[in-house]
Amino acid sequence: MIKKAFTLIELLVVIAIIAILAAILFPVFAQAKTAAKKATAISNLKQMGTAFNIYTADNDDTLPMAWSRRATGTHRNATVHPTPNGSIASGWDDPLIMSQVACQWASSMFPYMKNWDIMVANGQNQATISGEVFTNVVKPVAVGLTMNGLLHTYSMTSVNNPSVVPMIWTGTGNTSLLGRSAANPAINCGSTTGDCRFNPGGPAYSGAAEGNQSQFFGYGNFATGYNVWTYGNDEKSGGVVFARVDSSAKYQRVGVAVDPNVNAAADKDPYALVRTTPILGQRFAYYGTNDNQCGNITDASTGSGYRYVCFFRPDRDN
Repeated sequence: MIKKAFTLIELLVVIAIIAILAAILFPVFAQAKTAAKKATAISNLKQMGTAFNIYTADNDDTLPMAWSRRATGTHRNATVHPTPNGSIASGWDDPLIMSQVACQWASSMFPYMKNWDIMVANGQNQATISGEVFTNVVKPVAVGLTMNGLLHTYSMTSVNNPSVVPMIWTGTGNTSLLGRSAANPAINCGSTTGDCRFNPGGPAYSGAAEGNQSQFFGYGNFATGYNVWTYGNDEKSGGVVFARVDSSAKYQRVGVAVDPNVNAAADKDPYALVRTTPILGQRFAYYGTNDNQCGNITDASTGSGYRYVCFFRPDRDN
């Protein structure tokens, strides 16, 4: 009885066909996986947007504090806050400081979302600040979302176009930070002990010097693999997810322009005017000298006056 079997040539042909199919299908599978991550992130941002809207309904139309204030009254506008409150040691677990941090946006939002997991976008790489010390009382959570700090204690009904103005977004790019949350951008409050909030055509606080009234920053000093794109790896395909003031959420490509002199549409792309020269080894990390100019905002069009990061301005029309 003759036993049939594959010849060596037939096996090689089959292997070659499998290799060709794999080469064709693997990129498709990768795209499908990324699309699924984006969909989950959009869902999380939508839920966060809804939580913000419920919060304002319960608090006289006022958006939460994007950062906390010290006992002296000064603002922690450029600080990454413990999240949840009480999870970080090194003084942050002091009862007085914990009472201050309880007003920061992440802590304020928790009663309305009941789930820390939606504070991160699926696929973000988790990083921890070097030397961070956690308490044994509260477990830290990863946060990959940032609040638009120009909305700090701002009136919801004062926002010109709620379907356009960003409220919360993946402002930490492809990275989530364990046990910390922040506002990005933040208003530059200096050392004032008074109120500090977005003021169309004027300074963020009384006595502020002319110039930048907000700070836009990257997280390159927290993670070596950081980039600003939550999904994608370059200006040709990378993007982030935004939730607008009306709670609508969508994915948007950002950082498209490599040369700020070519694309100055900073009201369309938050990274349009970001320096291209690497800082701390990162591209697209910090705003340049003429950072916040915005053609359709009168007090910023000349490059002087009290400038805010225009993509996030509450008085945007489109």
